[in-house]
Amino acid sequence: MVLQFILIKYLYPFPNFMQDSYNYLRSAATNIDANLWPVGYAKLIRFAGFFSHSDHLLVFLQLFIYHVCGLFYFYTLLALRPCSKWLQWTLFIFIFLNPAILYLSNYVTSDVYFIGISLVWMAQLFRLTYKPTILLLSLHLVVLLLAFTVRYHALIYPVISMTVIVFCQYPATVKAWAIAMTIFLVGAFMLYTTRQTETHMGRRQFSVFSGWQMANNAVYAYVHIPANKRSRDTVPPQFKDIHSRVNQWLDSVPMSQRPNRPIMAYFIWDPGSPLQPETGAQNISDNASHLRKMAQVAPLLNDYGKYLIARYPVPYIQYYLWPNLLQYMLPPAENLAVYNDGLDTVLPVAKDWFHYKTTHIYKRAGAELKYFNCYPYLMLFILFIFAIGWIRYLYQEGRAIANEHFRYALTIVTYYWLVNIGFSVLASPVVLRYQLFNMIIGATFGGMLWDMKVYGK
Repeated sequence: MVLQFILIKYLYPFPNFMQDSYNYLRSAATNIDANLWPVGYAKLIRFAGFFSHSDHLLVFLQLFIYHVCGLFYFYTLLALRPCSKWLQWTLFIFIFLNPAILYLSNYVTSDVYFIGISLVWMAQLFRLTYKPTILLLSLHLVVLLLAFTVRYHALIYPVISMTVIVFCQYPATVKAWAIAMTIFLVGAFMLYTTRQTETHMGRRQFSVFSGWQMANNAVYAYVHIPANKRSRDTVPPQFKDIHSRVNQWLDSVPMSQRPNRPIMAYFIWDPGSPLQPETGAQNISDNASHLRKMAQVAPLLNDYGKYLIARYPVPYIQYYLWPNLLQYMLPPAENLAVYNDGLDTVLPVAKDWFHYKTTHIYKRAGAELKYFNCYPYLMLFILFIFAIGWIRYLYQEGRAIANEHFRYALTIVTYYWLVNIGFSVLASPVVLRYQLFNMIIGATFGGMLWDMKVYGK
């Protein structure tokens, strides 16, 4: 870990920044408890800032947290069943020497932090099935809440955790307590966030970003509707203004210049998006007044997105759901393949937080980032290995060979992946950094399935 840290800081003396980074930094600087995204990662930045505002400390802390969480997951896997030496080394390399994790650790973003928490969450689920102690169950609830404060993708985690708890060997009263506490903790966090959003953003809502995401996804499909069909639309009165702006934008932008694939968050962040409350606004992610205006219209955009989806369900499936499902299997490298969005400067909020002398930053490398464009094919290969391994396990007496611990763990992973596919495809455009946790889960269990015939029990 230390050698990797030295290497990445030599190649990239400054962290990697993206639009999300400035929002997190502003949340940390102002210490607010509600923003477009959950503020758990902003609290980590603030925690690091208590000791030092050095960006090196933040990057090292992210890498350290991931490695500690990775060790817990790694040794949990080894406890499930015996593994051959080649598999142990393969698991170790994929978890701890993964270039994508190293480069993502140099990002000012919640991804690596969330991946680490998710590894602990998943490993705890495995342990709950064969080591059902009250202490482990209590710690699992803490980790579950922590994940929920970092990224809204953890919305599926309580559902999966409660399902697993139901089948664990706890007394019925303990199961009821754990499920009630899960609902209480998640509900309390949602209520608190809703109130804080009203205080800081002016509108009472749990997630500002979800409304924008709903509209973004719907408009990605709507841009493919022919003009003569769009002109016959009769929309509800509350949507007339936004619908008119969307259609004016479509009439003025040729089809070849409209965002198509890969599906991204163009209609959320691009200054030229017809959904933006201000035309031509710049530095959106670090513009408090503009973000407040985005929060004001988020509920309307949420309803507008649902209206477009209900009005054009087939185009929505054809131009958003299906392409996004393909992106799940071949996720675009997105920001992992570029340093600092291709710029050599950062916004003032980064300069102020990290105490830079200027907004100018530099790097000593960068050409190697293009290799992350190969990672989508690695994801497809992992899915293939996992699926074929599952078929071999099912039809070649794998269940009779595997011990009980591994069978339970494989069931949990399969259940998680099915829920994750549905949620990810419906919720937002899938990109590579969102898939790294799934790649780790798929690679480790795919390897264990293929190694089973060698070691069995």
